[in-house]
Order: sequence, then C-alpha cells, then structure tokens
Amino acid sequence: MVEDAARPGTTLVVETGRPAVVEPDPVPTELVLPRDGAAGIRAARSSGWTARSDGSPFELRHSAAG
Repeated sequence: MVEDAARPGTTLVVETGRPAVVEPDPVPTELVLPRDGAAGIRAARSSGWTARSDGSPFELRHSAAG
C-alpha cells in the first residue's frame, strides 16, 4: 500500500500475486522488492491513480515479476 505522506488521499493497493511476509520464518522464495513497488506505482499512475486525490483505495493487479 502507498499513500502521499504530506497529504494522504487515495491509497494505492497493488496486488502482486505474491504472499505478504508477516513473520521472518519461513522466508518466501520470491520477495516483493522496492523495484516491484516502484513498478506498481508507475503502472497505477499511468492508469489514472493520483495520490493526492480523495477517494476510495485504488486497487491495481500488477505482477511483481514484470
């Protein structure tokens, strides 16, 4: 999930298809890396997401492998 820290508005929720890591054990074989988060943000922006707009969470299905 991503939002603008200076002025929270519409939260971005990116579905990567990978499990969330809640506990350190067991560590999944595929991690969501910062570059995957950045790719999700770029894809959401090109799909019309604006962080500072008010509204419901913007949900995007985006493969972290891409």
